[in-house]
Amino acid sequence: MQGITTQAELAYRELSRRIAIQEIAPNDRIKEQEWSEKLKVNRAAIRESLTRLLGEGVVYRGERGGFFVNQLDESQIHEIREVREILETGAFCLACDRATKKQIDEIEETCDDFAMFVKKGYFTGANDADLRFHHLLLAASGNSRLIELYQRANIPLFHRRTVQKQQVVLEEFLQTEREHRKIVEALRKRDKKAGVHYLREHFNRAERESLGR
Repeated sequence: MQGITTQAELAYRELSRRIAIQEIAPNDRIKEQEWSEKLKVNRAAIRESLTRLLGEGVVYRGERGGFFVNQLDESQIHEIREVREILETGAFCLACDRATKKQIDEIEETCDDFAMFVKKGYFTGANDADLRFHHLLLAASGNSRLIELYQRANIPLFHRRTVQKQQVVLEEFLQTEREHRKIVEALRKRDKKAGVHYLREHFNRAERESLGR
């Protein structure tokens, strides 16, 4: 039983991450057998993790069965922006007082990884680096309960719009990199006011673009 529980937690975390970075896209079906083989866990673990994601509203059941990734609607995107803004601006202020140079360097490294992936056109990798940026920012707060709350909330990245022009998508990623680097610079300077301002701008812009505005 312990093995199943451990595998289910592993499957839950990995599926959550891959949904968050859009490796598994909205309305994609998550097939138990396929992901059991990919993650090297048993099907019971996949089923348990999918049931958990269903309860969180991350996936939904299809009319003929199976689990599919939810497409966020306007109200959900707005609520995600509000939650992320509250948690991450608070974490940033704590990080200004507590973050070590090593932690700040690690956050900045995600900016470099992000830029490298974007340059290569590997946008899933860029999304993964984006997710790590925000998780490391929370970790730098040094508040274990805040970190746990953020992780349990299973907050996704904003879904970027599917557009015909590749240049539009590229510009969105380049803007994300610029904003991330401003946030890191403010953290190095321990400038709470500037960092909170940059984070709010970052989230507001991401919300607008997710809604196609």
